[in-house]
Amino acid sequence: MTKAFSLNVSKWLVTVFTVLFFLAPAAQAELSPTSQSKLTIEYTDSEQNLDLETARNLPAARWLSLKTDRASFGYTSDEYWFRFKLESKPYGRILHIAYPLLDELTIYVVQPEGIRTYHMGDTLPFSERPIPTSEFAVSLPENTRGEIYIKTNTTSSMRLPIAVRTEVGFFETQMSRRIAEGIYFGVLLCMAVYNFFGFIASRESEFGLYSLYTLFFAGLMLSLEGLGFHYLWPNSLYLQDKGIPIFGSLTFLTGALFAYQLLELKRYRYTWGRGLMVMAFLSAISLLIAIFASYRISIHVLLSLAAPGCLFLLLVGAYMWRKGFIYARIFTLAWCSLLISVVANSLGYLGIIDSMFIQRHAIMIGSGIEILLLSWVLAVRYSEQRTERLKAEQRYNRELEENVDERTFELQIALRELQDVNTELEQKNTEDPLTGLYNRGYFQQHLERELRRTLRRELPLALLMIDVDHFKPVNDTHGHLAGDQILQQLAKLMQRHAKRAADIVCRYGGEEFAIILPETDVEEAETFAKQLLQQVRDTEFKTDSGLLKITISIGVISTSVRIFDNVDELFKAADDALYSAKNTGRDRIAVQ
Repeated sequence: MTKAFSLNVSKWLVTVFTVLFFLAPAAQAELSPTSQSKLTIEYTDSEQNLDLETARNLPAARWLSLKTDRASFGYTSDEYWFRFKLESKPYGRILHIAYPLLDELTIYVVQPEGIRTYHMGDTLPFSERPIPTSEFAVSLPENTRGEIYIKTNTTSSMRLPIAVRTEVGFFETQMSRRIAEGIYFGVLLCMAVYNFFGFIASRESEFGLYSLYTLFFAGLMLSLEGLGFHYLWPNSLYLQDKGIPIFGSLTFLTGALFAYQLLELKRYRYTWGRGLMVMAFLSAISLLIAIFASYRISIHVLLSLAAPGCLFLLLVGAYMWRKGFIYARIFTLAWCSLLISVVANSLGYLGIIDSMFIQRHAIMIGSGIEILLLSWVLAVRYSEQRTERLKAEQRYNRELEENVDERTFELQIALRELQDVNTELEQKNTEDPLTGLYNRGYFQQHLERELRRTLRRELPLALLMIDVDHFKPVNDTHGHLAGDQILQQLAKLMQRHAKRAADIVCRYGGEEFAIILPETDVEEAETFAKQLLQQVRDTEFKTDSGLLKITISIGVISTSVRIFDNVDELFKAADDALYSAKNTGRDRIAVQ
C-alpha cells in the first residue's frame, strides 16, 4: 500500500510541476524588464471626478512619486490619476496595464500636436477596447512623445501595473500568458469532464459535486483574469461586474457540499458535518448578496468567507488525517495549498502586500495544485470504497455459502428425523389418550432431537418435570373419574401457559408431566415455572365431586447452567430437581 501510495504521489507531483513549469514563462515575461521602458510615475487621488485640464493644473505638491511601476491601493472609492513622461522612440510601443478588473479607465496621450483619448473598463463593452486583450492596452506609434495621464476608478481593488513595452515584448508576454492560461484551464476542463463521466458511471454524488466545483472555480478564474469578458461574455456587463462574487460563492458552496459527501462526516464527527452545512449556508447567502448587492459589498463578503472557509476545510481534513484516512492527508494538502494562495491573493487585493507575481498567479498556482490533489483524493476514495464493496461482497458470499451448508445439514437432519418420526408413528401413537398431550415415547424422542439441536447451535434448552402433589388421596377420596377430570383440565392449563409454538407439553405417566422449553435459559425457565405454580394454586378444577384444588411440584433444569452430553443426564437432573421440590415440602419449584 505504501509503495503504491508513493508511486501515485510521484505521478501527481510530476503533473503539478508540469503545470507550474508552463506558468513560469508567463510570470517571468511579466516581471522581465528587458521588454519595457523604465518609467517615472506620479500619482494623486481625489474624491471628486476631475477632468484632464483640472488634473494637469493641480499643484506639484499634490502629485506623489510612485516607487515602482505597480500601484496597489486596496479597496477605495477614490479616483486615482497617474502621469509620466514618454520619450520618443523610433519604433512602435504598447502601453500595457496588466490588471483586468478596472471599472473605468481613461488614458490621455498628451502630445504637442494634440491629445488622444482612450476610454476603457469593465463598464464598457469589450468590443470598444483598442487592442482586444483581457487586460488593457493601447498602441503608441513610433516617435510618440509627450505626457500620458491615466484616470481610473473601480469598485474592485485599486491596482495599476503600468508598463510601456515594445510591440514584440508585449505580444511575447501575451503569448506566454495565453499558453499558461490555456494549460491551466485545459486541466480544469479535463478534471470537470473526467469527474462528470465518473458521476455518470458510478452515480456517486462526490464526482458530480467535484465536477461542478471545478467548473465554478474555472468561472471564478475566468472572471479574475478577464478571460471570461474577452471570450465568453463580451457583451454582458452584469456578469463581468458580478462574476467574481457569484462564481466565488458557488465555488465555496459546492466545495463545502463536496467535502461533506467525500469525508462522510456523518459516520465520524457530526459536529464537523454541521459546520460544513453552515459553510454551505453562508455561501448561499453570499451568492444572494452577489446577485443583488453592489460589487463592493459582495466582494468584501466573499473575501471574509474565503480564508475562514478554507481554514475550516483544512481543519476538517486534519481531523480526518488523525483518524488515519490516507485520502484525508491529500485533502488537507489540497486545501492548505488553496488557503495559502487565497490569503496571499486577499492580502494583495487589500493592498497589504505588493507583489504582482503573487497577486496575478497565487490563485492560479494554488488552485491548480488543489484541483489536481482533490481529483486524486476522489480516485483514492473511490478505490477504497470499491475495495470495501468487494470485501463486503466476498464476506456476504462466504456467509451465504456457510448458511446454505448449515441449512442443508439441518435439512438432512430434519429429513432423517422426519423419517424416524414417521416410522415411529407407524408403530405407536404419540398422543396420550386421556389428556391429549404428547405421551412418554414422543417426549423421549423430541427431547433427544432438541438436545442435539441445542448442542449444534449452542442455544439453551430447559426441561420442567411436574408432579401433582398428593394425587393418590384425591383418587381414593373422590374417585378416579374426578382424578381424570383434574388431569385433563391441568393439561389444558399447561398448554395455555406454554404459549410458544416450540414449547412441548407431555404426559410422562400417571400424574407426572414434562415441559420442554427450547432456547430458554435457567432464569426464564424458573420464571415460567413460578407463574405455572401460581396458576395451579389459584385454579379450582370442576369435577363430578365438586370444585377441587390441587398443588404441583416442579423440577427445573437448563443447559445454560451446565452441559449435558445425552438425554439421560438431562432427564435425571430434572427428575432430581423434582424430587428435591417434593422432599422439601411440595407446592414449590426446585432448580437443579
